[in-house]
Amino acid sequence: MSIQQPPVVDNSDETVGKIKARLREMGNYGYIFLGGALGAMARYMLNELAIINFPGETTQLISLFVINLFGAYLLGLTMRHPYFTSGCKNLWGTGFAGGFTTMSGVTVFMAITDLDQWIWGMLIAGFITFSIGFRQGRLAERKQENQLA
Repeated sequence: MSIQQPPVVDNSDETVGKIKARLREMGNYGYIFLGGALGAMARYMLNELAIINFPGETTQLISLFVINLFGAYLLGLTMRHPYFTSGCKNLWGTGFAGGFTTMSGVTVFMAITDLDQWIWGMLIAGFITFSIGFRQGRLAERKQENQLA
């Protein structure tokens, strides 16, 4: 019977650096996962509140419209605003705004209704609100740069 030697552990700076980088990357995924979960729950909650408080045939469409516009604005804002660091961008931009908005809801409405003009309007308005958020973030970024100079 032979005794096995324990495996050799590489504690070099290069290996430790790779491990730290991998853990940071996994942390970014955690921010995205958490933000996506919170965004999806917020979308569901707001949609249900709209249906309960404003019963009607177009309530879900209007709710979807407002949710997608707010999510597009938030995504544009997080792209350039100096407050949103890498982790915050992953949490609020990619995660929350990505989970909050829904294209699957849009495609369901396109399939079951004859409201194509509303859908196109929603997409165009989404690009516009994204641009507004992006511009506001860029203005805040420039203001911060001018204050530091």
